[in-house]
Amino acid sequence: MCQFIETIRVFDGRPCNLPYHVARVNDTCRHFWNRCFPIPFEQVLREVRFPAGLCKLRFVYDESGVQDVSCQTYVPRKIGSLQIVYDDDVDYSFKKSDRSYLNLLKLQQGDADEILIVKQGIITDTSFTNVAFFDGHQWFTPSAPLLRGTMRASLLDRHAVIERDIRVADLSSYRAVSLINAMLPLRQSELPVTAIRDQRHLLQSD
Repeated sequence: MCQFIETIRVFDGRPCNLPYHVARVNDTCRHFWNRCFPIPFEQVLREVRFPAGLCKLRFVYDESGVQDVSCQTYVPRKIGSLQIVYDDDVDYSFKKSDRSYLNLLKLQQGDADEILIVKQGIITDTSFTNVAFFDGHQWFTPSAPLLRGTMRASLLDRHAVIERDIRVADLSSYRAVSLINAMLPLRQSELPVTAIRDQRHLLQSD
């Protein structure tokens, strides 16, 4: 049975961007099971004992409901470099628990901290985040990500980022890249574009 994951940022017991998570779960259920299968978010939240500060709430669900719930203090990964990986067949449109294809792509990571996936010539995501690029004035996020994340959706609705097709050849016109996901707001995990590697060398800014 196909299972899916939802990860929610919780600060001092308060879930962040909850409507976006509810919408994504409902979209997933309608797509795979042709019906809205409401996950009892309020019940899940009541049953979890949240530590103070920032924590990561994660639950696994399938057609029959919530199968596993966990909550732990969140410490972000330190990402200092990205390796570009090319794959025109990768598909991660829904947040499945099966990440085997992404894990295969990560085998091409080399000594970088994370991969940056290019599909059909367009930059998409890392293996675990959406991305946004800063040109000195505005943040832009790829218009065709592998997964339309909840933090990304929130940033778009607030006009904090703008969608745009971004190619590898375009990277020299940007100054910085920020990794974004449910746990990572814009600019929390940020690095210069010169830390993005293609298959042969570091990208150099103008």
